[in-house]
Amino acid sequence: MKVDVSFENGFEKAFAACIVLAALAAVFLVGYLISPGAAYAEWDSSSGFGDSYYLRDIADNIDDVSGELSEISGTLSNIERSMP
Repeated sequence: MKVDVSFENGFEKAFAACIVLAALAAVFLVGYLISPGAAYAEWDSSSGFGDSYYLRDIADNIDDVSGELSEISGTLSNIERSMP
């Protein structure tokens, strides 16, 4: 299927561009209205407890993962040393 779009003058081009921008703005507005509020969460210094709790949780997860990676690295080093 082929769609051929042609404009006869600059006004038609500008009008088509405005229609496309209006459609995109409408889609964005609908998405903004139906999305959960957590999707647009921002850093809020007034909620220090919640932010520090999540940061602490993330830091603990990073610490756990780095510990596991360290164990894997040690195991691989031991295997490499035991190879002839």
